[in-house]
Amino acid sequence: MDNPRTIRFGSFVLNRARGCLEDGTGAERFLRAKSYRVLEILCDQRGRLVSKDDLVREAWPDVFVSDDSLAQCVSDIRRALGPEGASLLRTVPRRGYMLVAQDAGPQALARAVSRPWMVWAGGLVAVSIIAAVTLFWEQPHNTLEVAPFGTELAVQQADALLEARDWRRREDNERARTLLEAVVKEDPKHSDALASLGLTYWLEVQHVAWGGGRREMERALELVERAVALGGSARSHRLLAEMRLLSPFPEIRSPIDALASARAAVTIDADDPDNLAVLAQALALTGRSHEAVRMIEQALHRDPTPPDWYRQVAGLSYLLVGEPARAAEQLGPLYGAGTFTNARWWPGWLFAASLAHAGRIEEAASVVRAAHRHRPEQSVAGVAESFDGFADDALGVLLEGLRLAGMSG
Repeated sequence: MDNPRTIRFGSFVLNRARGCLEDGTGAERFLRAKSYRVLEILCDQRGRLVSKDDLVREAWPDVFVSDDSLAQCVSDIRRALGPEGASLLRTVPRRGYMLVAQDAGPQALARAVSRPWMVWAGGLVAVSIIAAVTLFWEQPHNTLEVAPFGTELAVQQADALLEARDWRRREDNERARTLLEAVVKEDPKHSDALASLGLTYWLEVQHVAWGGGRREMERALELVERAVALGGSARSHRLLAEMRLLSPFPEIRSPIDALASARAAVTIDADDPDNLAVLAQALALTGRSHEAVRMIEQALHRDPTPPDWYRQVAGLSYLLVGEPARAAEQLGPLYGAGTFTNARWWPGWLFAASLAHAGRIEEAASVVRAAHRHRPEQSVAGVAESFDGFADDALGVLLEGLRLAGMSG
């Protein structure tokens, strides 16, 4: 039996003594405070359906919040649980959520959602959801159809596949796209599915080896903009900001539009460190570097194991506020033999500039020499063209650092 201070479900443990979620190895899985509280409520009621109203009432006592706040917490929990989360945390459309009990069998969902006169309907929901996922893995992908009751679980499965954003996992991206296309066919106004489908195309563009081009970029933008127009989540706004910041096509890049989208994401969910980090990047690229430092430091504080791109944004922000030593400290761990041969080329230039501004000229020159062996930019003017979209002040700091490192032009 579980200790009252420890609740086990699947391969996870909710450790109340430490106030955290742990995986099977004992490692902590990051959750924001409110997301932890929602999971705690679901754990207390595991095996039983918990309505959205009850979750909001328990997690936000005496505070009015929208359904989107709850949806963001559920999304956060699913991200922490990873692929296993799709089978552990169930969505019952228009009703609420249920964390499956540790010993729950396939009929647990039917028992949880049924009323005395609707037992047969509960069983149909359970069978439909299970069938939706089974169809995905067993049918040829081009013939997949998702049962209406399975759309939410289908989106969860797709998001689990997309979570890593790993260039080596293109097959996962294609599986997720097939699943999401079936959901959108069933429900063209499913904003979360639209945003995730847009992400599959955006990843085609981001990962150079996948060969995505302008057509994929335009498709990604179209889908995410539709999600936002339908009242999409903070994630939809964040994805739109990311695309407007990082698109390889100048006519699509717009740091000002990205800033507006990033601010919207933070307004919807200020606790998500990804929202704060994207806003920090937009602020830095539009000349608001001091505000950018505040945002990225909040993001780093909230996520104890931040992804590398947080360090990139932190390095950029510190460089632009005149703290090159701190910038080099953030960017240094990202620098390696492959820096100028893959998508991480721009932090390489930032690292060289940071070293130079910090007085470490020979080290900066060494980074520049490495860049010349792999990058087409052989002069400061060439780098300036590559960083199209930077605010003039930000670009000036970068280019001056490269001149100090001995780069010509």
